[in-house]
Amino acid sequence: MNTTRIQNTLETLFQDSARWLHPGRRIVFWYDPDQQFTSSFNELQLEGVKKLELADTPFTVKYHLLVEQPTQDFLLYAPFPEPAPQENWLLDIQKSGLTFSADPAALIYADLGLRQRRLEVVIRENIKFFKSRKRTEALQAMGISPDSDERGLLLAMLSVLASLKVPDAGTLIRRVLLGGLLESDNALWSDIERFVSPEAFWEVVQEHTDFPKQNPSLNKLFVQLLITHFAQSLHGAIPSALLNQVITPKQRAYSFIDQWMRDQQDSPGWKTLSNEVAEQLHIFDALDNLEPEVLFEAASFEVVDQVLIRACVKTLRAQMWQPTVEFTHWRTWLKARHTLIWFPKYEKIYQALEAAIALLEFKQQYIAGFRQPAPSLFKAYASNLHSFDKAYRHFIVQSDDAQGDILKALIDDVENLYTQWFLDEIGEAWSDTLGKTWELQGIPSQTRFFGRHVFPILERSDREKAFVIISDALRYEVASELQEVIEKEMRGEATLEAQLGVLPSVTRLGMAALLPGSKLELIPGDDDVCLDGLSTKGTLARQKVLTENSHVDATVINAKDLLAMTTDEGRIAVQPYRLIYIYHNVIDATGDKPANERQVLSACSTAINELLRLVKRICNSINGTNVIITADHGFLYQRRPIQEADKRPLPNDETILESKRRYLLAREQINDPTLLHFSLPYIENKMIAIVPRGSLRFAVQGAGAQFVHGGASLQEVCVPVLTYHHQRAVKGDEGPARKVGVQVSARVRRVTNNRFSLTLVQTEAVEGRWRSRQVTVALYDPQTYTPITDVRGANLSSTSRHPSEREISLRLTVAIASPPSNAYLIVKDADDESELLRENWAVSLGIANDFGDF
Repeated sequence: MNTTRIQNTLETLFQDSARWLHPGRRIVFWYDPDQQFTSSFNELQLEGVKKLELADTPFTVKYHLLVEQPTQDFLLYAPFPEPAPQENWLLDIQKSGLTFSADPAALIYADLGLRQRRLEVVIRENIKFFKSRKRTEALQAMGISPDSDERGLLLAMLSVLASLKVPDAGTLIRRVLLGGLLESDNALWSDIERFVSPEAFWEVVQEHTDFPKQNPSLNKLFVQLLITHFAQSLHGAIPSALLNQVITPKQRAYSFIDQWMRDQQDSPGWKTLSNEVAEQLHIFDALDNLEPEVLFEAASFEVVDQVLIRACVKTLRAQMWQPTVEFTHWRTWLKARHTLIWFPKYEKIYQALEAAIALLEFKQQYIAGFRQPAPSLFKAYASNLHSFDKAYRHFIVQSDDAQGDILKALIDDVENLYTQWFLDEIGEAWSDTLGKTWELQGIPSQTRFFGRHVFPILERSDREKAFVIISDALRYEVASELQEVIEKEMRGEATLEAQLGVLPSVTRLGMAALLPGSKLELIPGDDDVCLDGLSTKGTLARQKVLTENSHVDATVINAKDLLAMTTDEGRIAVQPYRLIYIYHNVIDATGDKPANERQVLSACSTAINELLRLVKRICNSINGTNVIITADHGFLYQRRPIQEADKRPLPNDETILESKRRYLLAREQINDPTLLHFSLPYIENKMIAIVPRGSLRFAVQGAGAQFVHGGASLQEVCVPVLTYHHQRAVKGDEGPARKVGVQVSARVRRVTNNRFSLTLVQTEAVEGRWRSRQVTVALYDPQTYTPITDVRGANLSSTSRHPSEREISLRLTVAIASPPSNAYLIVKDADDESELLRENWAVSLGIANDFGDF
């Protein structure tokens, strides 16, 4: 053995205070039974340390150490075996000091700074591990405690094999399982067999998870951990076929899987293994008969989501045409999935199901139908009935993006509900109540838009600018969603009104009606409309009308051009003008192309995003304050191709001047009482608009019959006017929006069972400037601030104004065997981990080592 190596080790041994249990003088015993290191001992030069070879009687040595030199550090070299304790007269001194050996295992033991002599034997038994300098250095870098016992050393060695920086049982087990559940194909397992021992690993597993060591295997371990976690997630009994796979006691197994699922780095591997086990055990078949109320919080297997989705689809289809429906439980169950691990994969399906539930609940509100006077029905559509179109749009968009065919039959049912009930019923009610002239008492006409909304801004001050965004085919229900988004994202005030759109509800007439002026002239067959004798076709023509009829400097800008400008370019573009008309075209540009009309509902989301960007650009970059968003017309759309029964043959009458899918223009009424005829009071050259009832189309050749406008349906003529007044930031302002708050509702702040429930209360409704918030909830150890329960997530997104409807019930599970008697209940924001709420809770478990179904 190299003397320099021995010298360095001994110097470290004397100088490292962490290795000594007392602050006094230091004595090291070196037993060399084969007298291999006598020459090395003689060569040693240890500063401040006196060398002494044991040859005299132990009493002489004791006198010398204790009486003559009681403060001197000593290295005592014994060229003989260590005596048995009962024969070792220097045992008391040896116990107060340290023992050194120069064989490889002893040197490693010394290098690690360990105190328990038994660990030298452990090192010797696993000497193959230490033949790698890289492994040995990694073990030293872990800085394991001098007081580590055999289990601690073996855990550290196993952790080195798993490339961990610190000893960690949970991460070690996780890494081994991620290497594969078949030992023969698991490289890390092979290293454990070669350099430590499987027995050492299974000891760690049992201590950390309570998995029994009888006939263990990696596959058996993961299966039982997963089944145990699953059993604890259920609101009821686990299927009997899986019962023998449950580990008892269950806390550690449940906690192990729960932490693994929440680990951002390792959760993908966990998902892969979970699916392997699900296929291996035919979990889908085992769960297929479990009720949703048992499964809704379980996430141990992906097939749980599949079973729940299948059950929800079945329920929705069965209730589609029932007079009364109750979906409160399903809303709760689906909402519970939002914070679970598999939700991102099935998010579109869940959102489609929630939209379908909204449709059915809406239908139940209007079992009696929609019959009421036209002005009242128009106002009802603007206030509430448009929500059905919105829910249908969301259902179609989400189901388009959903994976698989699970929603296929439900899509057909929803399509029937939308077309055969809603569109037909509301269309008939609306058609029956309309008069002969296209106007409604108490409802402002689109032709009065400029005078009602734009002119008052210009009149207030000669410095006020008015920004008017006209989004082609922005249907009222889309504008209502845009209002919600603006209120959440911006700091100003947004109001939404409805106006009666012009008939025919086409772009050229609707665009002209939004300009200042009084006399519209519609020329059949021509794509131009004159306003006070001026053409309104194209950018330059509209700018001329704006300037001449508003009497202020005005300009027209394309929305895409404005969004592409830099801040300076945008300010320069609008600086000379007080009136800025911005034309935006996403929805109509998509729907009007037969090849693209299937994407028109998803284009509505694109339009919302672009319009929000426009408002932000106007208010934040070019200092705009007054923004008005409106449309030329709305639209009708259904996903199912139009059937022949939904088409009306085009009348053959010489008075007809223009014919389209949704309207005719004629010099006078034609002899067909099944059609609706309207005089148009806002058109100078008198003519009659003729439209089919409800959502019917005229039989016109060519593709593109699903997206239409031009007719008199509420979806086409209820035109939105969204007015936004921006508020500048002032000192002390908390920002454009705030997330909703949270409180905990519980009868007592005490945990008496391993599984317990509490209620979160969302303190504000999500509306206006109040945004939704994702939170996590758990009980934490007050000393270490580590969770002692599983960490549950909740989505605070309720729009209800009733506090009782903003409550979320959560069930937490104590995840450690011996929790502290007091703990903190902490609610955190899931986005930034900021602490929102902390409460002191008492923990007093009647049964500390197992879970119960309470």
